[in-house]
Amino acid sequence: MRDGMGPDPGDEELLRAIQGGDGESFGLLYDRTRRFLLSCIIRPRVGPADAEDVLAETYHTAFTEVGSFEWRGISLLHWLSAIARRKSQERVRKALRRDAREPAFPDLAALFDAPDSASTKEAEMIREETLRNLKKRVAGTLESLHPRYAEVLRLRLLESLPRVDCASRLGVTPATFDVLLYRATRAFAKRWREA
Repeated sequence: MRDGMGPDPGDEELLRAIQGGDGESFGLLYDRTRRFLLSCIIRPRVGPADAEDVLAETYHTAFTEVGSFEWRGISLLHWLSAIARRKSQERVRKALRRDAREPAFPDLAALFDAPDSASTKEAEMIREETLRNLKKRVAGTLESLHPRYAEVLRLRLLESLPRVDCASRLGVTPATFDVLLYRATRAFAKRWREA
């Protein structure tokens, strides 16, 4: 129990109680700050799917570091907000690193190679079905893009036209086409991952 504390202790009094090992006081700090941290600091940075995990990491870090926290007149909410921002940034960076390591597209080379003469009819049927599904997914992803981006990708990648011919068909310079191809590829990769 919070011996010697009033019904609504200030931050300094609450900090002393927490540092003294009062778990109930840490619970009071949690109750006071949870909603703000979740809705104003964490959720806007990491999204709703990861928000509760980041909140838990924030309070875990606060619990382990509270013993070394020195009172300097700054609110505990400010201290927790700094931890929450740091934990949110760590989560976002980790997700970006994971996304960078994962290929955006499956390895399609094996599907387009000529079938092995020793392959079974069942393996060939699976290969054809997989290829059909991928073609359908590519077509759907192209349809979801801006029409100009879809056209850039069709000309260069599906029709295999040289970049100069693609630029000519679109009425742009080759340098502008290169920029369009880069942007179209990034847009396609983003939509592909979302699907």
